Amino acid sequence: LTSSPWAPLAAISGHRQVTLYHTQSFEVLGVLPFPEGQPQVLKFSRDGSLLMVGGGRGGASGKVVVYDVRTGERKVEVGDEYDSVLAADISSDLTMIALGGPKRMLRVYSTETGELLFENKKHNDWITAIEFSPDSVLIASGDRSNGLLVWESSTGKEFYNLLGHTGMITDISWRPDSNVVATSSEDNTIRLWEMNNGT
Repeated sequence: LTSSPWAPLAAISGHRQVTLYHTQSFEVLGVLPFPEGQPQVLKFSRDGSLLMVGGGRGGASGKVVVYDVRTGERKVEVGDEYDSVLAADISSDLTMIALGGPKRMLRVYSTETGELLFENKKHNDWITAIEFSPDSVLIASGDRSNGLLVWESSTGKEFYNLLGHTGMITDISWRPDSNVVATSSEDNTIRLWEMNNGT
């Protein structure tokens, strides 16, 4: 489930599809087919023009598809995973898509060419949360075994390994100035991390 940052629009995942609703009238505005399988992650781009859907079929295949919100047209398709995509995000400048899942591999693709820009296998368990910083400079990714890493989005180089959570990372959210990232975990805590020194 996700809502648009600029319009009264919500997207809700279903079996092999995503339904768009008007959040004030509750009217169904459209249905986006996702024949790749079950949508596991939904995110609007920061400007609200695109809807990113990631998912697939467990143990079989996974993909991320980006739709134009106004037309329903598929604009971008990336990933050729051997398992469902569990976490994904699109950068605010709309040039990159990061994805991950049970294969423990963080992959970043170009939205323009669909080309794989880099991949990292530093996580020891399923990747469960990914988010680009609002300035698109960094990516934070978390996993099922409390691993939490920050990467440079242009190079894939590790920026910080953030130690402190003792349970699965369930969500990641950046402050608008990109200097602080918040993470939630099954250890029942929310932590705020300073990007100047990683504390």
